[in-house]
Amino acid sequence: MAGQAFRRSVDSVGDIYRFSEDVMAAADISESVRFPVHLAIEELFVNLVSYNPGARQDIVIDVHIENGGVTVTITDHDAAEFDVTRERPVDTGASLRERKPGGLGLHLIQHMVDTLEYDYRDGRSKIRFSKEPETRDV
Repeated sequence: MAGQAFRRSVDSVGDIYRFSEDVMAAADISESVRFPVHLAIEELFVNLVSYNPGARQDIVIDVHIENGGVTVTITDHDAAEFDVTRERPVDTGASLRERKPGGLGLHLIQHMVDTLEYDYRDGRSKIRFSKEPETRDV
């Protein structure tokens, strides 16, 4: 498992991408797994930064590789409670003009990853998700 703390800033997104890409590339993880992992990490990190502007502590991201799959844990020790596993109504059929802002990123994550867990205790938020490689019958 590889882990790293990142400054609570949208400017950290590039560093987070490089970190997670380096870990997945070293393990030869397929692009079909990498893309949703990158998208989920970015969306979750940006939400943690954007919706808790008074927080100061770094956010820790751990990436674990096993059997071609990836499990990511994002820990925020200075968090407001926000359960990312809860379904939120999103009208994906609405036009851009009719659509209400917010919620689409979490909706995408919930449908792109294989597992999504959330734990909140005493100001610490822990989000864990996994993405497994697709299996094909030959």
